[in-house]
Amino acid sequence: MADSRTAVVFPNRQGLRLFGVLHLPEGGARTDLAVILLSPGVKMRVGPERLYCTLTERLVSLGLPVLRFDFYGLGDSEGEVSEELLKDVYNHIEVGRFVDDTIDSMDWMARHHGARRFILSGLCGGAITGLLTARHDPRVAGLLALAITPVLASRSANPSTYMTSGQLADMRRTYLDKLLSPSAWLRLLSFKSDYRVIWRAVIQPLRGKPAAPPAPVAAAADAAPAEPDNANPLFPPAFFAMTESRRPILLVFGGSDRLLWEFEEKFVARHQARLAEGPPCYEVHTIAQANHVLSFEPWQQEMMDASAAWLRRWFAADVRPADVA
Repeated sequence: MADSRTAVVFPNRQGLRLFGVLHLPEGGARTDLAVILLSPGVKMRVGPERLYCTLTERLVSLGLPVLRFDFYGLGDSEGEVSEELLKDVYNHIEVGRFVDDTIDSMDWMARHHGARRFILSGLCGGAITGLLTARHDPRVAGLLALAITPVLASRSANPSTYMTSGQLADMRRTYLDKLLSPSAWLRLLSFKSDYRVIWRAVIQPLRGKPAAPPAPVAAAADAAPAEPDNANPLFPPAFFAMTESRRPILLVFGGSDRLLWEFEEKFVARHQARLAEGPPCYEVHTIAQANHVLSFEPWQQEMMDASAAWLRRWFAADVRPADVA
């Protein structure tokens, strides 16, 4: 279905100009609900493999206006990223670096296009930005989160430190499958492999010393784990602020994405009671074998089908019926 698209620019609260593209359904929006796609990590508003462009087309076909824009310091937008290390940029995103820009984008959509409710969506850093924004702004009616990160990048610079048991098991299978490959042995002898990861994933289990299990479930719902951990302490309160106010969340993960295991072991396992007692407002959809950025078209198609079905369940009055879309 055709749409009108317009290059837009609007200021954030620091006066920096943010650049983006606004997509409106053919004939205009028939709802005050809009979708804002939030840039992933340090990538631009097109997303990896033009994922955001593809998703935008599907959302507009459902009758929803979509804004996708660059945060300050990224893409075409004004401002600078001052951090020297990429992991520090990621860490600042994971604790809310772009929440203000997101709120400013909603304010702009409200003033100029009559939007009053918003579905925030994005991949990885865009997803956590949406979740953190929802905690502070009740205009966020729903969250469509692709590969959301529940952990902090700067606490996991050594990838062997906080690997989950699921991630270690998957990596162990990969290493064992490569034992007969000459190229794998050449790489091992080149000193380019991370031997700490190999030790935890393969050697310790073979010696009868399994890797340490994930931190035990805390007695209190939001208590910190007993051991040092890279779980994002802002994730649980933001998540429950949404679900307990009955604002729906769809979480889409690739089956091969380590963030799926991070979510299951460092959030779900620690908050099982509260999740069970709360309203059934969140869903998890796993795309078998898919990677973090949903590189292949069948994976993207499954994500979009699951997203459309979720939107029709929760926002039926705002979304075109299936036989029209």
